[in-house]
Amino acid sequence: MKKGVLIVAALIMSTMLFSQSFEKGNHGINLGIGLGNIGYTGSYYSFLPSINGSYELGIVEVPMGSELTGVVGVGGYLGFAPFRYGLDSWADDWYWSGNRIVVAVRGTYHFIFHDKLDPYAGVIAGVDFENWKWHGDSAYPYDDAFDSNVGPTGGVFVGARYFFNDNFAAYAELGYMISFFNVGVTYKIQ
Repeated sequence: MKKGVLIVAALIMSTMLFSQSFEKGNHGINLGIGLGNIGYTGSYYSFLPSINGSYELGIVEVPMGSELTGVVGVGGYLGFAPFRYGLDSWADDWYWSGNRIVVAVRGTYHFIFHDKLDPYAGVIAGVDFENWKWHGDSAYPYDDAFDSNVGPTGGVFVGARYFFNDNFAAYAELGYMISFFNVGVTYKIQ
């Protein structure tokens, strides 16, 4: 009986020694791929994968009562998405192709209640660089075969990370960024 109590006590103490999933002062570097790319105008959706990376720093710890805390993180975001958009009524060799780059600041709020699971919500705000080219034997109905656009962008997202150890995690995010759905890996520096 005493041996069982000692084992349970050791397990409880060892879980208390684990670092939280994301804390004030931690740095997180994310690298991922996205599906369901979003166009600048919102008028097209591409199923070519995007790539994205972000950095965040935990800056403020927010008590949420009892033993729960939250952490506010700020950082940067960079995303790249190629696209190809065909017009249904025209032949397959008439289409738009191009690239979209998003450079943004990123803010997150992490709900800390577990040492391995890190759920969070956030916002991005930045600049969207997009260029596209018309492919086809006629410029109709477009006068320009190449065009570009630069404008503001923003988005909201929810996500979660699962830490396999103190430094490495896998993450998934759902929201309005460069893609609707992103998955990837995180490296945390304490």
